[in-house]
Amino acid sequence: MSSRAPRSSDFDVPVEGVGTFVFARRTLADELAIQREYARIIDGVNPTEWLATMAGWLSVLRTITVRAPQGWSLDEMDPLDPATYEKLFKVYDALRTKEGSFRPGLATTSEAVSA
Repeated sequence: MSSRAPRSSDFDVPVEGVGTFVFARRTLADELAIQREYARIIDGVNPTEWLATMAGWLSVLRTITVRAPQGWSLDEMDPLDPATYEKLFKVYDALRTKEGSFRPGLATTSEAVSA
């Protein structure tokens, strides 16, 4: 599964028990593509919390994955297997943690503004 062509700004994210992913560093165009994919997934409905979460994870992973480990396929995952959601969360969480490391001052600023 690959949505993006490789670029020099791509980064690796190892996920324990799943494998190493290569993700694209987000651009504004990616954010727009993520939102379009999210809208496609929810298909105009008012999403439940579960649907909003799944659509969020899937739209990001489908849009900025450059390379996934062998055997990783979002479309072939078993929706009735609880391990599916554990794996999705592990990958999404690892990605967001890595992205957060690119912007170390952002969390502090956001926390100060919200307080």
